[in-house]
Order: sequence, then structure tokens, then C-alpha cells
Amino acid sequence: MNTMLVLLGASTGGPAAVKAFIDALPDKPLPVCFVLANHINEGSLPNLQAMLNEHPFIDAEIIDQYKDIKPGKLYIAPIDKKISFVVQGKVILTDEPWSKPYAPNINELFAESLELRDVEKLAIIFSGMGEDGSENAELLTESGVDIWCQTIESCIQSSMPESMMKTGQVTYKDDPAGLAAQLVILLEALFPVDQYA
Repeated sequence: MNTMLVLLGASTGGPAAVKAFIDALPDKPLPVCFVLANHINEGSLPNLQAMLNEHPFIDAEIIDQYKDIKPGKLYIAPIDKKISFVVQGKVILTDEPWSKPYAPNINELFAESLELRDVEKLAIIFSGMGEDGSENAELLTESGVDIWCQTIESCIQSSMPESMMKTGQVTYKDDPAGLAAQLVILLEALFPVDQYA
């Protein structure tokens, strides 16, 4: 599959940080599909979708059924039900709740994504409170998935990226715009330009 799956984890301050990240991506198609797990209340999901839908080449959707992992999509994890991935290259909505105390649960998102064996993956932790995601940091790196973080000084709430950095598994840190620029560099290295130009 010539599409990278980029897993985005965020909480307090996350929506603004993720928007800055998406807005900093170039105005052209990129071979990347995003899945965002942001701790937020259910009623705020439509607003989150709307604010992330302003990039001309990114289509943000709340996951409400199965979705194909394909370029140009940004899927937002629901609050009330857990999502999973299947080897056919799809993200699916399950009937199970996320494990407490987080909804959505970034640790679970990371673990579930590893069901996709033949897809290049990257995990990025943005501004947030708590330590969700860090429990499965080693699991990701053992599976060949790099972990990036928003820099502490650029966060509204830095405890989530700080917790991830303390695992020793983070390979790159930057502000949202810098993370976007680094992602473009990575994509150009992984995929021939003519596939998505």
C-alpha cells in the first residue's frame, strides 16, 4: 500500500496543535492517511472535524463505520466506541467501549494499528494532559514505528508529550509546523514523488 498511516494522539490543547500541523502541510496531495485520537467530549467532535477540514487536500471525517485507509483522509476517533484496524487496509468501528480512563484511548489506538502489517506507520503525540500513549511506546518501536512529539515549549499542556519523551522512544521533536515539514521530508523519502504529485 503506497500510503503511510500517521497516528495522532492529543488531549488538552490538541485541537489547535493538530490544526496548526495540518495547516502547515503543503497544498498538494500527499500519500498519507491520518487517524486522530483526541480526548474531547462527544459534542465537540463536529467542531473538531470542521476545523481540520480547512486544508484543501485533507478530508476530515468522524469514524462512524468502516473507512478505507487512503491518501488525503483524516479520520477522527469517536468517543463512545473503540476503533480497530483490519489487514485489508480499513479502520472499523467496534461495539466495544475504549478502556478507561481515556476515551478515545491512545494506547489502544497504537496497539490496534499494529494489525496492519504492510503499512508504513508513524505516531505523533501533541499537546495534552496525562500520559496516554506512552504505555505502548516500546511496542510501537519494536514494531518499527517511529514516535514523534510536539515540543514541550510549544504545548498548551505538555504532560502527554513529556510522558512519551520519558520512555526514551521518541525520535523527533518539533512544534506543529516543524512536525509537518519533517513529515513531508519523510514521505518524499519513502514514496517516489510521481506517485502523488
